[in-house]
Amino acid sequence: MSDELDTVEQPSRCRHLQTKGMYINCDLSPEDAIVGDGYVWCGKTAGMFGPDSGMCSVEECTCTERSCYVPD
Repeated sequence: MSDELDTVEQPSRCRHLQTKGMYINCDLSPEDAIVGDGYVWCGKTAGMFGPDSGMCSVEECTCTERSCYVPD
């Protein structure tokens, strides 16, 4: 029996998923803490719903079955 854990490949987030952290965490030095409030939105619709009328979230926007999903 092996003590190693199997890794699970997670699909990448949709290219259009955006978060405030993308803007406020750029150019941080290594000792600075990454901040963000966890809210996300779709860059195509500029809202909380994607072009397919589905809700935007980190979990939902990794679903490769969504018609609007574009891999990063």
